[in-house]
Amino acid sequence: MPRSLDIPQFVDAAASHPLPIRALNRLGRLVPGNRSLSAEGIWSAARKGPLADLEPTAEASEALEVLLDSLAANVRMNLVGRFSARDDTIRLARTHLRIHRALRETPGVDQVELPPAIFVVGWPRTGSTFLHQLLACDPASRTIPYWESFDPVPPDKGKPDRRIAKLEEMLGLLERIEPRYHAIHPMTAEATEECVALFMNEFRTLQFDFQYRVPEYARWLIGEDQGIAYDLYRRQLQLVHLHRPTGERQVLKDPTHLVHLETLVDRFPQARFVFTHRDPAFSISSICSLVSYTRALFTDEVDPRAIGTEIMSGYWPTALENARKVRAGLPEGHAVDVRHSDLSRDPVGTAEAIYAALGLSLSKEARVAMSQFADGQKIEQKARHVHALEGFGLARDGVRERFAGYCRDLDL
Repeated sequence: MPRSLDIPQFVDAAASHPLPIRALNRLGRLVPGNRSLSAEGIWSAARKGPLADLEPTAEASEALEVLLDSLAANVRMNLVGRFSARDDTIRLARTHLRIHRALRETPGVDQVELPPAIFVVGWPRTGSTFLHQLLACDPASRTIPYWESFDPVPPDKGKPDRRIAKLEEMLGLLERIEPRYHAIHPMTAEATEECVALFMNEFRTLQFDFQYRVPEYARWLIGEDQGIAYDLYRRQLQLVHLHRPTGERQVLKDPTHLVHLETLVDRFPQARFVFTHRDPAFSISSICSLVSYTRALFTDEVDPRAIGTEIMSGYWPTALENARKVRAGLPEGHAVDVRHSDLSRDPVGTAEAIYAALGLSLSKEARVAMSQFADGQKIEQKARHVHALEGFGLARDGVRERFAGYCRDLDL
């Protein structure tokens, strides 16, 4: 008998939902008016109340237009998906308006000097989340907890700070809608998390391509000047650091950094990089599963075999190949490679090797904290995530052959 949180091989979107959600979505088929979201409607809803006089940036306006046009052209959302997408997009629009008001009105924010950065970079499903959280155990590390990227703007003076509580409510709702998605990538409000939300606040991230099938948006974004998104990203990092200055160095992570690595290196020229690696046959299968379950939050029309083709012919393989070239050009002491097998076998030893390669000192306090975290992860009962390439129309030999040089170089 499988455990209740086990994630089976993805087969069908509707079947992945709990029974109450399935019932709601079936009811939704009887509800007329599956209207597409409009950028004008989203901004209008976001500007209600105290934000009435604010305007979005031109960059965010353009990005949201392209995103919603692509969404309308490709995705027929179910009832829960329609409500979720609308609420989430309005929330992001409100956050965007508040962020840019704060950037304009907060004295000194543009002069904030950020701590030196370490970026954990690699495909999704390569152990980067575990490694990011492991490195976050070092008291010298300045990471971004989810609540801080979810809403980088503190409340006005004298008002209670409900950012953590609001995010916990949202995550609780997400877990009820799709517990399997939550089990694949567990999230809590106060845990160290990817900085992807900072890009979502500007509507410029391939995270939206995880959530929805939006090929036109993905092509547009990749073809854009990535400096636009990364300059806005840096300014948000300055805002959060101004309000909570801590740590000797930033430790940041977002899988989509891999797609834009040249821009990341250009905007953070002194940064160090930790590249995570795993057998691509496993990673591709797990990415396909994650994309399938994520998109199933919003639509009942998810074809796993089509997703297999999409991933293998899309930007992830190209990003990996380009990243290997960029990595080869980084200065000595600015980059290190970490295999998932080594990280799993000896987490603290791997952290020690990372610090040594990057010219950093690992304190006794940090080593103890990392050891306790790693031991806790072993004790905690994990959901079993079942996925096989064949379910996505792919074959192990074909995937391994596609990345033969990579597998050979990293001994994967």
